[in-house]
This record gives sequence, structure tokens and C-alpha cells, in this order.
Amino acid sequence: MAVVRRPPTINRQVVAVAPKQADAEHDNETTVAVPRTPDDAETAASPTPAAHLWAMLLGLGLAAAGLWGGYLITVYNPATAFDAGSEMSIFAGLVVVTAAVERFMEPFTRWMPGRAAQQRYDWALAAMENGVGSTVAAAKAKAERDQARADKGIITWGLATGVSTALAASGGFYLLRMLSATPTTWDGVPAFIDALVTGLVIGSGTKPVHDLISRAQPIPKDEK
Repeated sequence: MAVVRRPPTINRQVVAVAPKQADAEHDNETTVAVPRTPDDAETAASPTPAAHLWAMLLGLGLAAAGLWGGYLITVYNPATAFDAGSEMSIFAGLVVVTAAVERFMEPFTRWMPGRAAQQRYDWALAAMENGVGSTVAAAKAKAERDQARADKGIITWGLATGVSTALAASGGFYLLRMLSATPTTWDGVPAFIDALVTGLVIGSGTKPVHDLISRAQPIPKDEK
């Protein structure tokens, strides 16, 4: 639910002030600024719809394409399962691969849905604060922005999962096998399924890694 409330405005009211002296000849009224809080009529809400069907299908399609690619790799060019040796090595490997996938996806995220919806919301919000737009329009624009973010999230998830699955299969980076006592001989699940599990784990970690890298990067002087 997208809720937009018009910010408080300032109303000027005339307030009577007692004169200091009875024989004062000056005006005993003065104008002071009294803040006015928004009432119910100045608050609007619009339900936020779920992600579009096409975005869900595209995200699932990207993940399925990665699974198909991982299957072909395990059949025609199988890689030896990576033997991490310790749980710390497994964790370090996951962090490195997740960071690599996140950096690979960075150029593509700029073309994901959401930029146009964010601009429309900014315009609607600015118009509302300037008194030329309505809270209803701003709430609707905010709901559309949230829906675009949902579209971007599921498409990014599908892309990250697909890329991670294919990468895991090509490098033998199988998470379930690495957690077993005998990584090179364990065959509890097919290798391409193991690659999919690894891809899901890596794909779910790309956003936290992206946020961590963004915070670590220095802020340009002109943006401070």
C-alpha cells in the first residue's frame, strides 16, 4: 500500500495581543505563523500491485536458461567437483563467486525496469509539494514505482540465479558436494541440480554484496 501525505503548510492567522500600555496608540493586533497539519482529505493511498506477469515469466525463464546451460555443461563438459577442504574455504568461495556475479550484473541492472517509474514519482511528488499536483496522483505514482521495483527484483533474481548456476557447473563449484565428506565422489543429487542449488544461494546473495560494495565506495565530492 502506497500512502502519500501532503507536508504541513503554514497558515497566517491574526492573533490579538494585549497592549503593554492603556494609552498605546499602535495597533494591538499582529500576524503570526501557525503551522497547520494535514487533515484526512490531504492523505491518499493506492494499493501496490504485485510484479507484472511478464516480469515473473522473464525471471523464471532466465533461471531456467541457467539450469539448462548447467545441465549441458555437466553432460558434455563435466568439471571435477571443487574440494574446499574446510567450511571457511567454502564460505570464502561463496563470497568471491557472489561478488564476481554481482560485478558482472552491474552493467545490466542499469537497464532494468524502475528508472522511468521513479522519475514519474519524483515529478508527482514535486508537483504535490508545490501545490499544483494532488496526493492521489502522487500515491498512484508511488504504487507504480513500487511495482516497477518488484519487477526489477524478480528479473534480477532470475538473471543472478541463471548466471550463477552456469558458472557453478562450469567450475565444479557444487555446494552440496563441497559440504559432503567426499566431494569428488558424492552423487546424492545430479550435478546440474547441485549447480542449481549453488546458483540459488549465490543469486540470493548478490543484493547484500551489492549494498556492501556501494557503501564501501567513496562518495564523489560533488554529491556530498
